[in-house]
Amino acid sequence: MKLILGVFFVLFYFLSIYVIWQFETGLWVKLVYSFIGLPLLLLLSLGIGVVAFARFLPALDLTVGNRQDRTVRNDADNYESTFLQTSRDTNGAYELIQVEVEPKGGNSWHYHKSFDEQFTVLTGQLTIGLNGKTMVLKAGETATAPKKSMHYFHNDTTDIVLLQVKATPAKGLEKSIRIAYGLNNTGQWGKGMFPKNPWHLPLLLGYSETYLPNIPKFIQEPLVNALAKIAQWKGEDKDLEVFFK
Repeated sequence: MKLILGVFFVLFYFLSIYVIWQFETGLWVKLVYSFIGLPLLLLLSLGIGVVAFARFLPALDLTVGNRQDRTVRNDADNYESTFLQTSRDTNGAYELIQVEVEPKGGNSWHYHKSFDEQFTVLTGQLTIGLNGKTMVLKAGETATAPKKSMHYFHNDTTDIVLLQVKATPAKGLEKSIRIAYGLNNTGQWGKGMFPKNPWHLPLLLGYSETYLPNIPKFIQEPLVNALAKIAQWKGEDKDLEVFFK
């Protein structure tokens, strides 16, 4: 399938070059299209081929083993999360997680495709971003980021914030947190926001259906899911089982 699509786009590219050189357009337009068009078309055909191939692969496995440890600690950044209610506990209805957010800690803008995320501050003060706006939650206050809404949370204070996060319905949030903490603790997380093994990134994003800003949804969502399924098919998730099985 990938080969067929690639051949189609290459043939289309050369045909379009022939056509554009027949018109009285500017020379620079013809040159730009001729030399930049091919890499773009090849990249597009590769992306379509990856997504098409992944359609024949098994769905992502979001399950977590019957773990007895409810609290996981990120030793690198010195904070922890406790799974108060897991997908197993609620038959997939929701997940409830208690999170320590260190001073200046938090995450950046992102959205989840298929679950709502509710934030309740237990102690401290937390900044929440939601659909381009920001708000400050104090102890006892709650905000909800509906599915597909861009959001983030950040601790702008000098004190630890205790936060409860409820994901409805339950998906793979617990699995992605356990893996992310585990990679950090075992030195498998690179500088910045990326694991050292590039295949682990689409798995993490795919488990929690987490997507980033500034990338069109029609490109990002199918491509991340496809790469995650390919990573699972390749067995790249086997190295991560120690963190969630």
